[in-house]
Amino acid sequence: MTQTVALLGAGGKMGSRCRDKLMKENYRLLLCEEGDGLKKLQEKGLKATPAEEAVPVADIVIMAVPDILMSSIAKNITPMLKSDATMVLLDAAVPYVGGIPMRDDVTYVAAHPCHVSPFKEQETPVTRKDWWGGRAVQDIIVGLIQGSEENFTKAKELCCEMWGPVDKCHRVTLEQMAILEPMVAEVLGAALASVLKEAVDIAVNDHGVPKEAAESFMLGHACIELGIVFGTTDALFSDACKVAIKLGKEWFFKPDWKKVLFEPEMIRKTINLMLHPEKLKKDDN
Repeated sequence: MTQTVALLGAGGKMGSRCRDKLMKENYRLLLCEEGDGLKKLQEKGLKATPAEEAVPVADIVIMAVPDILMSSIAKNITPMLKSDATMVLLDAAVPYVGGIPMRDDVTYVAAHPCHVSPFKEQETPVTRKDWWGGRAVQDIIVGLIQGSEENFTKAKELCCEMWGPVDKCHRVTLEQMAILEPMVAEVLGAALASVLKEAVDIAVNDHGVPKEAAESFMLGHACIELGIVFGTTDALFSDACKVAIKLGKEWFFKPDWKKVLFEPEMIRKTINLMLHPEKLKKDDN
């Protein structure tokens, strides 16, 4: 039996990627959007279905909406969900802090793409330039928050199709997903990436290092260093580099960063500040 899928946020960035994939699959896909997103759908000649019509008949509802809007949208559509429906949330943050109302007769699934590893083999020049995923092969993570295993399996299959081609689908808990994002991937990973760029900018702007040389040097070394620490190469750090690593950790990282990063209280605080950035601005003042 063909499943009916309501895609909320079908005109947005994440929604567009999901939409384009699922339109090629065997689903009855209902596109829900408003405002600027609605205009984008219309420009592509696509028909939008009001959420009030789509959600009550949907077997699966995909919440491809911004995190800051997810809670309010979920509250509005929750009474519309039919019994035994499944809600797929494309991020762990909002459900982790209790921002999604839960009905006992509805299955809730959280899912997110891993994006493309620089160490995963790709077949063509086009796929080798795809860092997001969708053309290149990537892994994804999926977790059952509440509900039936049967509905979870159907949601997992849908996620593999809308983020395909997928190599591995890793099952994690909601708590584990929140550890991975925002804490590991964004609070630490994205912050470190931005610091690397700041360091390159200082070398270029303050010390006269040619920009192309600085960027090539940093990116090449970063790739080797990631390969060494994650075990994708047989290369090893030199003894001198090991000393540099020790000094870097002592000089630039707080001694208790590992404990802080994984504390449930810190994860909740981080998510709340991400969802309400105006509070961060007040703290900065």
